[in-house]
Amino acid sequence: MRALAGHLLADVLRTQRWLPPLLLFAAVLGMLYASDAGPPLAAYAGTCVLVYPVSAWLAVVVAGAEDPVRRAVTVVAAGGWARVQVAASAVSAAGALGLALVAAVVPVLTQPRPYPLAVVAQGFGGLAVCALVGVGVGVLCGRPVVDRVGWSLLAVTALVVLLLLFGRTPPVGNVLWSLSHGDGVPGALALSGAIGVLLVAGATALATALGPRRG
Repeated sequence: MRALAGHLLADVLRTQRWLPPLLLFAAVLGMLYASDAGPPLAAYAGTCVLVYPVSAWLAVVVAGAEDPVRRAVTVVAAGGWARVQVAASAVSAAGALGLALVAAVVPVLTQPRPYPLAVVAQGFGGLAVCALVGVGVGVLCGRPVVDRVGWSLLAVTALVVLLLLFGRTPPVGNVLWSLSHGDGVPGALALSGAIGVLLVAGATALATALGPRRG
């Protein structure tokens, strides 16, 4: 599985389609923390709004890094769609969690306010949850579930915006609210974290089921 994930990662890096979401992430993160971003937990809530859609975008990039012909060859070499799809989701999750870690550390290094370890841990927890939810959305909207690039972009944009519109509703709204208000953070992270893991697993299972039909 490690070799397969490395192969998929190499394909993603080769396409350079990862550059736009990473450049967007770096630019917005730089603007957020160029000056005093306010109370630490509230600042992390703002960063979650960035990490969530960027993670979804990255997952779509990973899903579409190989064209159908190359993906068919990879599936045969790997021994089935399930192994390839799990590896693709793992690569997406690793990249998204890496972004969450960077977003958790940057304010510690740049902000004039103190960032206690407990606050950083809660901030990283919120960022990680939103990253996983983003990965689930991206896998759900990427190839092979949605095999047209235009429709894939429309679907991922619609789902990202939809989950942000529901106020305090899990799996994103409750995390943003709890971080912004400094209230009920552990409970919100536990609930939304479980939903995020289930979303990634469910989207991966759906992509595995549809892959042989559309690959």
